[in-house]
Amino acid sequence: MSVTKSITEHIRQRPGGSVFMRREIVNHFRGHESVTSRVLERLAASGELLHIDRGLWWRAKHTRFGEVLPSPEDVVSALERNRDVLIVPAGARILNDIGASTQLPLKPRYIATRRIKPVALGKAVIEFDYNRAFESTVGLLTGLSRSEKKRVAGLWVAFCYAGENYAAQEREAFTKAFQALTSKEQAMLLEVLTGKLVWARSILV
Repeated sequence: MSVTKSITEHIRQRPGGSVFMRREIVNHFRGHESVTSRVLERLAASGELLHIDRGLWWRAKHTRFGEVLPSPEDVVSALERNRDVLIVPAGARILNDIGASTQLPLKPRYIATRRIKPVALGKAVIEFDYNRAFESTVGLLTGLSRSEKKRVAGLWVAFCYAGENYAAQEREAFTKAFQALTSKEQAMLLEVLTGKLVWARSILV
């Protein structure tokens, strides 16, 4: 089987609706960048793929109700698999995730350890915030797996967006989220609740 056919079949074996990056295909075949690009462009022209953003692709998923676009979480997962970055929900979404708010943002919004340009997803735009404090905090979470880091960093971000007064008001939700962490994760979170967030410790302990 030719390289072109192998790459084509490899892409077609991906589940409908999955998001992936060109880099993943190139790495899987240990090269053949130009061939990969041609295959992606050809499949996009036939409607099998959609080019979402630079290097970011989506395997089309069609239902009787029409085309189903990928979720922001699918896009975030693809970015994390292929870039040295950790991303967690931001703003009202992270507060909603821990039960500290019933509101949900109109636009998907995340905070990342690297600068990432907004990604258009149909009519929606996924926005990514960046600040050095978040990057530095994640860098201190040594000895944790990626999933553990995301849980700890997520609660740290929730405190940032809530502020002292609101966090105290929603103490029960924050405490419950803290108790859901492992003892190792709890210890790491308490270690990074310093400076302007030192007040958060009194919410938890």
